[in-house]
Amino acid sequence: MGREVKRVHIDFDWYEKTLQKSDYNDSFHCDTWKGYLMDGIECPLCDGTGKNKSGKQCPECYGEEKTSPKIEPPKGYDFEKTNGYQIWQNVSEGSPVSPVFLKPEDLAKWMVENDTSITRGTTYEAWLKMIKKEGSAPSMVGNSAQGIKPGTSLYENKSDAEQKGDEQ
Repeated sequence: MGREVKRVHIDFDWYEKTLQKSDYNDSFHCDTWKGYLMDGIECPLCDGTGKNKSGKQCPECYGEEKTSPKIEPPKGYDFEKTNGYQIWQNVSEGSPVSPVFLKPEDLAKWMVENDTSITRGTTYEAWLKMIKKEGSAPSMVGNSAQGIKPGTSLYENKSDAEQKGDEQ
């Protein structure tokens, strides 16, 4: 779990704006999009029993009898023209960490210039590879020689010396 690319409508806003009329003025009120924050539902695999047909723990709800529905952000009608790219964190319930951009290159540039999370310092090339080809990266990776690094470092171009070291 860490970072993932989602294709969402270019006008998707994490905060749903609703017009609130009062006696004094028209103002906007923002509510967080609730796609990942919905209440649990009866598990469709075990019908809410927590057990499969063999009497063992249900692999979907892990015996909890309820599961959380996964509701993806809204997509537009003409997918390639109206849907952009957005980076989401998926460690908890999931939420965007970037605005929506029509081009992967613009999103990669924004991440390089604005990221303040564990993935800060990731190069433009690494972000672009993750956005266009890989789709996701773990929060962090590590080994005894290099310590802990952001998961996006997996997409950094390695020097010849580093690649030989990895192969040994």
